[in-house]
Amino acid sequence: MGEKFRITREIGIDAGHRVTYHGSKCRNVHGHRYTIQATCEGELAEAGEEMGMVMDFGFLKEEMMAEIDQPCDHGFICWSKDTEVLSMFGRQDLTASELTALSARHYLDLRSASSSIMKLYVVDFVPTAENLAKHWYDRLAPRVAFRSEKRASLALLKVWETPNCSAEYPPPPSELRR
Repeated sequence: MGEKFRITREIGIDAGHRVTYHGSKCRNVHGHRYTIQATCEGELAEAGEEMGMVMDFGFLKEEMMAEIDQPCDHGFICWSKDTEVLSMFGRQDLTASELTALSARHYLDLRSASSSIMKLYVVDFVPTAENLAKHWYDRLAPRVAFRSEKRASLALLKVWETPNCSAEYPPPPSELRR
């Protein structure tokens, strides 16, 4: 078995959210300039266009853009049980098929072809930095494995909500033992 290396790629998105029952101003609708860092781990490719690489940085960026930027950037990330915000978008009553899709995928991309003013990403969890880190990790991990022909794995996804506040998934092994 060969030596393992780690690579990290970063993207940024702008998105709104709210932490519905929080005791501070975070319960209000607001936005962030999120910075998302994906760290992949694996052996170096021994042949082909990725020779000497864990994974091409460009491939990792494409997957991050498809799974994180495209559905969420310049949109609003909303918890499916936040009826106040959903009603602001005219979506307080999700259809049965939308709820089924939400339970299967853990998110709904409710951009409307008829509306250029609404980009709504509905999730089945309160959209905190911690929950978003896990959610985006779960979305990106299979794409990393596929694009690297299973040579690399997503080791860590870190979400910076502000320049001085971040959450990561999964937590370091030492943190799991506490």
